[in-house]
Amino acid sequence: IRERKHWNSANLQPMDPVTLGLASQIDLDMEVNRASRGREQAQPVGDTLLPAALTERLVPAPEKPKDEDAELDANAVFAKLSALKSKNEDADDE
Repeated sequence: IRERKHWNSANLQPMDPVTLGLASQIDLDMEVNRASRGREQAQPVGDTLLPAALTERLVPAPEKPKDEDAELDANAVFAKLSALKSKNEDADDE
């Protein structure tokens, strides 16, 4: 399987030996610990996430005051709408 010479190697997936019934979970854990004794702990590499204390905002951002006093002009509201009308609609309106 490791050398990819099996006739069905494209469809073979590695499986857990405990799931297959080849070993118990305790035996597997013991063998993994024994194999990792000589190795040093893996150091985290690359970027890591910032702590939540630095990223979360506890105080909400101040809201910008809305200008409710400004009057709405119908021509300003529908200015873009008139640009979207096709020429055929203009001919139908006449």
